Amino acid sequence: MIEWPDWVRTLPALATPYPGGAGYLIASPHGQVVLWSFPDGAQVPRHQHGPQIGVVVAGAVELTAEGITRTVTAGESFTLGDQVPHSAHVGPGTLVVEIFADHDRHTPTPPAS
Repeated sequence: MIEWPDWVRTLPALATPYPGGAGYLIASPHGQVVLWSFPDGAQVPRHQHGPQIGVVVAGAVELTAEGITRTVTAGESFTLGDQVPHSAHVGPGTLVVEIFADHDRHTPTPPAS
């Protein structure tokens, strides 16, 4: 499986509710970028938030939004408008870069004490 390079895996990890996924966070007051890795795939339940853009780097995402389901594969992108409900089935071995307009969409995992 293709995986993010070591330097990406040193970025802050995400506390994610989606089993099977790992995320690495780049954040600013203007938004967030998350580099996702899904070695075993994942099911992302229906949810909504501020606008986002996604690019599939490897693998595939079956995305459902506004009653339409489409498969987004490596090299393809998707956009979601503000508060658009959506869900996804992420195939095993998938890497995705997502850019969120919300500066607080995801929360880093607290450091171990």
